[in-house]
Amino acid sequence: MKNKKSQIAELKQALLKANEDIERLSKIKSDFVSIISHELRTPLTSIKESVSLVLDGVAGPLNENQGEFLTIAKNNIDRFTRLITDILDFSKLESGEIIMHKKKAGINEVIKEVCAASRPGVEKKGMSLELELSIGLDDIWFDPEKIKQVLNNLISNAIKFNKEKGKIKIFSGQEQIDGRDAIKVTIEDTGIGISKDEILNLFNHFSPLDTSLTRSNSGIGLGLAVSKRIIALHGGDMWVESEKEIGSRFIFTLPVYKKDDEFDFLLGESMERARYNNMKLTLILFGTEGYEYSKEEALDKLEQAAGGSIRGPEDKVVRLKGGDLIAIMAGTDMAGAGKIIDRLKAKLTIRLNFGVAIYPDEAKDREKLIKKAEKELKAGKNFI
Repeated sequence: MKNKKSQIAELKQALLKANEDIERLSKIKSDFVSIISHELRTPLTSIKESVSLVLDGVAGPLNENQGEFLTIAKNNIDRFTRLITDILDFSKLESGEIIMHKKKAGINEVIKEVCAASRPGVEKKGMSLELELSIGLDDIWFDPEKIKQVLNNLISNAIKFNKEKGKIKIFSGQEQIDGRDAIKVTIEDTGIGISKDEILNLFNHFSPLDTSLTRSNSGIGLGLAVSKRIIALHGGDMWVESEKEIGSRFIFTLPVYKKDDEFDFLLGESMERARYNNMKLTLILFGTEGYEYSKEEALDKLEQAAGGSIRGPEDKVVRLKGGDLIAIMAGTDMAGAGKIIDRLKAKLTIRLNFGVAIYPDEAKDREKLIKKAEKELKAGKNFI
């Protein structure tokens, strides 16, 4: 009879093999979804372009019935394209392969842009679209294209499930939620509403609203699931408040990062991106030791110059230590860090000290990376 240690070892091996099989199957599924989605998009793009050209009269004049049938075809091509996008996005979100391209910006401008594009479709349905956006909101870190995707999905649902001559209203504001500042966005409609039973599964994938009034228009339930995951990847939350035959309010929040919180958030995200892509990450900390004039003036000039010296949207510039230091996070090695510093030298007429640390060469976790850069900074050996 096998002893207990032998049994545990065998069970451990079996568990490891099962996990490997699960990961392999997940990779196969993800690759399959990606390939099929891309293969479907190519012919759909050609079909849509051809239908659009005929609708525009390029191939000759159309009678009323022909125009109506082609419009139906084009609308369904658009619907199919959105469905493929949702499937591909959900697959990427599920496997952790999606990358956010966040930048610091105001949420109201994005809301206005999405609403301007949505308004013709809203008015065509005989509905109204109103904005009530708070002024003076803090700028926040978010991926504009992904948040546009969320807003488009929620507005599309508000149109789809609204009543005749219904209203859609979008609010923005800033408040404290669970002790932290957050931007809150609400999309409100006067539609058919959602029952408590439907709300329970609303954000689960493949769980569309399924009523006799809406079944013909609903998709496969991925839009809201994708939207909620996008918001979660921003550190926010999404939920719904609704009453049957009264309307619904879809709400999402995005965190406001201040001072050192902003640095911690960006460094963690940059390290995760570097780890996922098997790349290096350089952390450069700048101080004002030895600067004889206003420290704040020096930091302001450095922050402005640093923004013009980094290479792209994935590299970040942020303040830390209560605003006393400037950090650059760049997806590069020591040679690339040297080039960033050289570009800064060409822009500045002030003397500032700095420290550099490279992930994963010099530090494999966040604390050690910061400690190494701070140690160099305090040593006072590097100046620009």
